[in-house]
Amino acid sequence: MQILNASIVFCFCAMLCNAQTANTDQALLSQIRGKYDAPFNRSLGSFNCAVDFSWKDHFKETLRVGDEGTDEELETVFQPIRHRVVVTRQSVTITSGLSESEIDKLPHGGMAERLLEHAIQKSLYTWLPAGTNAILPDAATPVSIEQTSSGYKLAIKMQNPEVEMALDPEMRLQSASLKANPSSHVETSFAPGAQGFLLTSLTVGDGGNSEQGHRLTFSYTYQTVDGVELPEHLVVSRESHHEVWRYTLSGCSVKTSK
Repeated sequence: MQILNASIVFCFCAMLCNAQTANTDQALLSQIRGKYDAPFNRSLGSFNCAVDFSWKDHFKETLRVGDEGTDEELETVFQPIRHRVVVTRQSVTITSGLSESEIDKLPHGGMAERLLEHAIQKSLYTWLPAGTNAILPDAATPVSIEQTSSGYKLAIKMQNPEVEMALDPEMRLQSASLKANPSSHVETSFAPGAQGFLLTSLTVGDGGNSEQGHRLTFSYTYQTVDGVELPEHLVVSRESHHEVWRYTLSGCSVKTSK
């Protein structure tokens, strides 16, 4: 009887300890999430900006393939095209005043235009999880968090894969990966902003290869528009193709969701 009672007490204590640990982990996760700037989770509904890009400067640091167009075509046909981009929490929409059929009729089937639009969309879609705080687990997600010598380790246990995240002592996300798939490794850096941490870079393996020389890196600096921190200078660097895309968002306006 004493053994049975001892077992019951042990089980109860273990359950209580696990519950307390879970509660502590969820509270810590909420604390971590609160340190990041996520404008779309406050009052931002969308922002609309002009895109400033130079084809001449682009090919000073990007390997030229040949199907983008001649120097004259880039200067007289593609450079005059003006772009605007509208970003919501779900979408990135680019407008150039050209229809799909009109782009098809441009030199080389409009390859240069399509490459630029792809780079703009890819970099802003990559930024969106930071703008909505989806780069971190949702506050209700079961997690385990432990302090390490270099900061914190956060684990998300799901049915099959397990995601592990490393954070620095200030709770800035440094990396994330699927435990069972090392090629899924993502590296990030954040800088302090007026409303919390801002994503300044995100690096992934290009085509599943995360070794140096095969990485894809997105970099961001910021501007303040009506009290909202928005991306201003964006860079996409694709090491395997010696390809760098740089552009600036200017003349931005914001719409609130309230």
